[in-house]
Amino acid sequence: MMPNLTATMLSGMLSGTLSGTLATLCFTVSFTCATASAGELYLLGLVPQAYAEDVSDNGQVVVGHDPQSYWYWTPTTGVVQLLNTIPPGNGAGGQGCITADGRYMTCSTLQGDLQKAEATIYDIQLAKFRSIGSWGYNCDIERTGAWGMSNDGQHVVGLGWQIGCAARGFVWNEGDTALTDLGTLYFYKPTRANAVSDNGGVIAGWNDDYTGWRQAAAWIKNAQGVFVQTNISAPPSPGSTIPIKMPEAGVVSGNGQWVYGIGRSAYAGGGAWRWSPATGVQPVGTNPTTDIGYVVAANFDGSRVLCFYGMMGSSGSYMWTPKRGYVSLAQLASEASVTIPQGWTLNLPLGMSEDGLSIVGTAFGPNGSSPFVLDLRPTAQFCTADFVANGSVDAQDLAVLLSQWGNVGGQADLNADGSVGPQDLAILLGQWGPCL
Repeated sequence: MMPNLTATMLSGMLSGTLSGTLATLCFTVSFTCATASAGELYLLGLVPQAYAEDVSDNGQVVVGHDPQSYWYWTPTTGVVQLLNTIPPGNGAGGQGCITADGRYMTCSTLQGDLQKAEATIYDIQLAKFRSIGSWGYNCDIERTGAWGMSNDGQHVVGLGWQIGCAARGFVWNEGDTALTDLGTLYFYKPTRANAVSDNGGVIAGWNDDYTGWRQAAAWIKNAQGVFVQTNISAPPSPGSTIPIKMPEAGVVSGNGQWVYGIGRSAYAGGGAWRWSPATGVQPVGTNPTTDIGYVVAANFDGSRVLCFYGMMGSSGSYMWTPKRGYVSLAQLASEASVTIPQGWTLNLPLGMSEDGLSIVGTAFGPNGSSPFVLDLRPTAQFCTADFVANGSVDAQDLAVLLSQWGNVGGQADLNADGSVGPQDLAILLGQWGPCL
């Protein structure tokens, strides 16, 4: 790591070293203050259309994609490309999601004799891919794409193709022999599932209507285990009798209480919104700007909501809490003693940890864009040996390391030398105790 870099040094290092895809990345750039209480900002490389999309609860594992592949990042390994994957924009859709413990991530891989893309779970620890399957039909090269995953990896949601290029939202559950079709409320119009609650009982997404409007949709499992769909509308504007169809929903709080989506100018000035069966549509606080709000993440009870305003974050990025309202990421970084290099903005956040102290997305600077990892924790050191993500390095983590002793790579390869051995044990013992 290279602390206290100036903007001039940053520009020279990134533009002179990185090009093409994240596969060319040979180091991680970090920015820290001299105090021990400082957080950190990592810029992962100047790569167009590269996005950090999700992060584990302890902030140690980040997943995303670029035009060439899906990838994951840790402080010790840097960016690791999954070269056998098919990222969005190559005839397939989906996005990278990571489990709370940082072990499993979603991606797409080519399957079968026809080599069609299917939603896949990748085990980072064992370096193994597992397709979750499809209905046997494809549109372009895709059969299924994963758009959301529960924190424990037991539930995956997304879009699957049926005969005649009919798109349907689906949910897959660990142990199922087939995908569950979530259906549609507009005959033959497509649906997609974007997010799922921790217990798999509440799903958020969209349903195209007959005019092509991508309306927010929620699927809630009833007592019989059947998902019941609701297409989300707000009450009519004053003087109108027509309900306001809300745009695409993309986030569910972990406890399933709230569904969140993209704002619409006809409702509450276009700000971010949330919905529950009990309350209907509500604004998420008082809008920080006059632009459209996009919710991208929420924690278990909805007390932390991550969002940006304006297309690609052109009007800023924010964390919302009931106590503080909207606080910009620039302000949160300043409070954690993180210096954002001159000319750079963190305007496109896409994911956060449960505690809101690790935020990931895409940053924009004078020479292009870069995936970013913003660590707001009061110490600049990642607790890389906290394998079980319980906030400390202890006997449980030691047991994980010993179980992998001699393995080729994997979660316990802390020094990234290709095997688990004495050097990794030394790193673990050096981090023994609470992470914070």
